Amino acid sequence: MTTRPSDPSDSTDEVVAPSPSSSEAVRHERWFLRRPDGVCGPYPARQIGRFLILGRLTEQDEVSQDRQFWVRIAERPHLIPEEVRLADTPGGRERLERARLREDERLRERRSQASEPIYREQRKGDRRCPENLETLSHRQLWADLLDRTPFPWRRWVQGPRPWVISGVALFLVAGLLAWFALHQEATPTPDCDAPPGPSVNWNYCNKAGAALRGADLTGASLYDARLSNARLERAQLMDADLRYTDLDGARLEGADLSDALLTGANLRGTRLRGARLMGADLRHADLTGADVAGVQLEGVRLDRAIWIDGRICAADSIGHCASSTAD
Repeated sequence: MTTRPSDPSDSTDEVVAPSPSSSEAVRHERWFLRRPDGVCGPYPARQIGRFLILGRLTEQDEVSQDRQFWVRIAERPHLIPEEVRLADTPGGRERLERARLREDERLRERRSQASEPIYREQRKGDRRCPENLETLSHRQLWADLLDRTPFPWRRWVQGPRPWVISGVALFLVAGLLAWFALHQEATPTPDCDAPPGPSVNWNYCNKAGAALRGADLTGASLYDARLSNARLERAQLMDADLRYTDLDGARLEGADLSDALLTGANLRGTRLRGARLMGADLRHADLTGADVAGVQLEGVRLDRAIWIDGRICAADSIGHCASSTAD
């Protein structure tokens, strides 16, 4: 739906809501959510899809890119994952359940430190804005602090203890700042215009359909990048970071992906014939319909990955996709 401008002087012309972004720019879209308790966000387009898969949003919920023009998610089909759109087709419900399992596994890695009661609260499916586990944990910690008996501050501040503790705290803060500075220097920002080469940083970059045959991308950082339909035949991708990278339909025949990180990567329909994957990490990756003829899988981790035939590999699957006991 669209809304009229709030300026009273402009009461005759109706403002038309912006058209949805092209498929090439979807990754860079940011969307606000309008819920009964207010507006939240913005969220990336991919996160909106994950919320739909997990049932935290419905197609009737409203989204906006500027908090002025609001539309139902159903009016922006590019935000709706294929698993949700085809849920009512034959086999669609099973495919949606597999997608939910995959997204749950990803989120479980990020909230492993959160308590089970808080996790259950987040999964109730109410109409509040989605919250991350850090926010819920901080709220619980603050409530616990408020419930505690007041500390006898006057007696505690006498003596050397406050000075000792203050000195230790300052030392820890200084150490944390030094670590943060070193960490920032060690992880430069992505450079999507950089030419292909060893250790190139293409995190989050859109390289769909790129011609990279035989490219040396050893140790490259390609986290959450888009490489769908890319030509990567005989490419050198040893030790590359390809976590959650979109390689849908990419051509990787004869490529060397030894020791590469492919956790949660989208490898649907990827051509891997003759590729080397020794020691690679493919936990939670989706290999549905991939061509793996002649692929070297020695030492490859396939825990909870979706295999080429749609099976979900059992935990501790190494070198082959072991059938899960739940299948």
